[in-house]
Amino acid sequence: MANLNEVVSFITKCSDEERESIVEALNIQRRVANNRATSQLHIGARVSFTSRKGRGLIEGTVTKINKKTVKLDCEDQGRWSVSPTFLTLID
Repeated sequence: MANLNEVVSFITKCSDEERESIVEALNIQRRVANNRATSQLHIGARVSFTSRKGRGLIEGTVTKINKKTVKLDCEDQGRWSVSPTFLTLID
């Protein structure tokens, strides 16, 4: 993680304008990744993701696709709203 430390060090030395440019570039990258992931999904697709709430691997069915999130019906594990970049298609 030496590169990460170098990046953090660089950011702390940047001006406010430079930091705003960095944030904008990161936001663009996030949007591109979301669009790419969303383009592979469709309503009814079976997907899986790992829960951050300690529930492990969860599988579900796509019920709605929004700009930033995908709504899932995970049967007995409830309904979830997940970023498309965290989803993996199940064949």
